[in-house]
Amino acid sequence: MAYVCLCNSVSERKVRRVIDHGASSIDEVGAACGAGTTCHGCHDTIDDLLDEQRVSIPRLRRVS
Repeated sequence: MAYVCLCNSVSERKVRRVIDHGASSIDEVGAACGAGTTCHGCHDTIDDLLDEQRVSIPRLRRVS
């Protein structure tokens, strides 16, 4: 198991699950699981995981 946040012992799996359940910012991830709330050293990794989620969700086209 890979840790994203060592300070709070939060795994990558946990962060991905939080993102899958709707967290869309570092602050929202931190509120949901504690990752990134202590030293902020994992913010880049959390941001990368958020970017992966944004890319994997197809954008809906607006119909006028």
